Order: sequence, then C-alpha cells, then structure tokens
Amino acid sequence: MVIERYLAKEVLQTLLAVLLVLLLIFLGRFFAMYLGDAIAGRISAGIVMDLLLLQTIAALSMMFPFALYVAVILAFGRLYKDSEMVAMAACGIDLGRVLRTVLAIGSVVGLLVAGFSLWSTPWAHEQSTQVREQAATANPFTAVSEGRFNRIGSSDRVFYVARLSDDHSELREVFVSDSRDGRLTVYSASSGYRYRDPGSGVQYLVLVDGQRYEGTPGKADFKISRFAKNAVRLDESERETLERRLWAIPSSRLWNSSLPQEVAELQWRLSMPLAAVLLAVLGALLSRASPRQGRYGKLFIALLAFVLYYNTLGVAKNWVERGLVPPELGLWWVHVMLLLVLGWLGTRQYGWLWLRDRLSGRVSLRTVGNRP
Repeated sequence: MVIERYLAKEVLQTLLAVLLVLLLIFLGRFFAMYLGDAIAGRISAGIVMDLLLLQTIAALSMMFPFALYVAVILAFGRLYKDSEMVAMAACGIDLGRVLRTVLAIGSVVGLLVAGFSLWSTPWAHEQSTQVREQAATANPFTAVSEGRFNRIGSSDRVFYVARLSDDHSELREVFVSDSRDGRLTVYSASSGYRYRDPGSGVQYLVLVDGQRYEGTPGKADFKISRFAKNAVRLDESERETLERRLWAIPSSRLWNSSLPQEVAELQWRLSMPLAAVLLAVLGALLSRASPRQGRYGKLFIALLAFVLYYNTLGVAKNWVERGLVPPELGLWWVHVMLLLVLGWLGTRQYGWLWLRDRLSGRVSLRTVGNRP
C-alpha cells in the first residue's frame, strides 16, 4: 500500500497543478470574451461573473480527463527520469500493481466526470441561458452601453445613449432609429426614462423634450414634429428568446430518446468518464522512457494522441447526428480503437505475456531498466 499511496500522491498533486493552470487559462479567455460582450452591449455587465462561473462548471467534464492524462504523463515521466521506476522494478513492483493504481485513480476521476457530464454540465448550460433571458426581461436597457449604437434583442430599433444612470433606468441625449415596413422613424431627445404600465405590464421608453422624424429613405416626404414627451413601446417580441441547445437538455430526457442528435449527445456525455479511465492508462504507457529522454520526452506525442482521440470522438458524434452511423455503433468504436492501441503499446513494450499477466502480478517491471 505504501507504493500505491506514493504513486497516487504523485499523480494527484500533478493533477491539481495541471487543473489549476487549465482553469486560469479558461477563466482568462472567457472573462475577456464576456467582458467584450458587455462593453459592446450584447450582455449586461451584471451577469458576467454568473456566466463565467456557469461556463466553468460546464467545462469541467472535458477538463478533468485531459488534466488527468497530462498529470499521469508528467508524474510518471519524473519517476522514469529519476530512475524510481527502475528501483521499483528491482524491488519486485510489477506492472500490474502500477496499472491497478492508475486504474483506481482513473475510476475515481471518471465517477467525478460522470457527475459533471451527466448532470452538472447540462444544468449549467440551462442556467446560463436563463440568466441571459432574465437579465433581458428585467430591464431591456441593461445591455445598453454609453456612447455606442445598441440593438435590443432581435428588434429593428437602434438606440444611442450618451449617458446612463447606474440602474440604466434614466437616459441622457437619446437617439432612437426604428425601421418598419420600409419607413424610418427617428427620435432625438434630451433625456428619457423607462416606464412600466402597472395595469398591462408593458414597458415603455419615455422620451423627453425631443424631435421625431418620420418618412421613407430616399424620398422628400419626411415629417418633423417636436414633443415634450413621447412613449416608445418596448414590445415583448423585441426580447430575444435564446435557443435551447442539445447540451442543455437534461440527461434523464435523453435516455429514452430515439432522435439521432440526442442519442449522439447522450453517448458523448457517457464517453467523458470512460475517456478519463482510458486516457489515464494511455498516459501511464506513453510515459515510459529512459532517464536520458527527460521528463517531457514524450509529451508532444501524448498531446498529439489526445487531439486525435478527441477529434475522432467529435467526428463519430457528428456521424451519429447525421445518421451515417447506427446508434448501436455510435461513439463506442472510438473507445474500442483506443483499447486496441493500449493493448498494442503494452505488448510492444513488455511482450505478449504482458497482455495475459498484466493484472496477475507475474510480469515484472525489470525490463524497464533494460529497454529504454
């Protein structure tokens, strides 16, 4: 048990470090993206952190398998570089004992990934969609930014506001362009405010002290009028209803579905925990190296193998969605191919007897020190 705890400690410590780096990269990228959307007026600045947290939860199901894969490669690469694996082999530590430890770690991480993939990820995507919709419903002007032309929802109205109050309810130096049925209506006002009718609940933008221009572009029939107050209705149809994507559908609904798109989505979610286990074993086999090769000797090959595996899973998912591959075959053939690669790597490195005795404890790692 001492050896198992030592190997588990090496892998888990490296896993936490790799996962932290991935999270920092992920958070930096999406924070910049959401901040840019907020500055451009596409989303409200108040929901940036909520969206960032939900997007992080949704990404963990794919982040954990990759982090474990890299952690196993780095941890075992150090053990090979420092000749600790050779020392273990000299003490009679067999390959099956090492692989059982890797499988145990991969199984625990796989269960965690299954929780994220089947429940947390679709929940996070659905919550993210609801946050966007609720922000737009609460106040249509929460996504409007100062000094920019803004479009609310899917309407044909364009707003320009020079200054906004903190709660976005009062506006200064307002410009509104409304194009409908080939006619253009332009409002220009010194100020404005948001008003909700208590009886109907309909929201209005009340413009104060301004002018209205109405006519057809290209024709000299524009009507110009001044007003002290003018209410512009913000119709419910202007509020954008976001589409529910496949990844936001609860897994319980996908189990009994026969639609190719939903079958492919369910198989993708089930593939993530399986990928965590298989990649952990692949990392242990690919990390085998001589001390002269260094800790990162096979990292490039390992990353190339990961990219090939995940891209093939994506292609297989697309084939199932398009009906080119039967659901029974689905994405499972990709995992079978990886299992064959694992068997090939094991027999190539340790001989054919390894395939038969890898878990029995009769195959020793002494060959590691003899063949780099």
